[in-house]
Amino acid sequence: MPPYAIFLSALMQAGSPADTTGYLILGYVVIWLIATVYIATLFSRQRNLKQDIELMRQLLKEDEEEGRR
Repeated sequence: MPPYAIFLSALMQAGSPADTTGYLILGYVVIWLIATVYIATLFSRQRNLKQDIELMRQLLKEDEEEGRR
């Protein structure tokens, strides 16, 4: 079941919803925001690590070229 199905079913309830439905929806929104921010930071860290590795390769190549001279 997709995550949004729970959200939609809570919104489409017949009659008056329970008093805690708003808190449930807010909880789901907060959890998804936290997960999104966490995944974004993981992508950022991975990008930075790739840049660091490339820089280290360039420095190693330059060092090897200077050692041959």
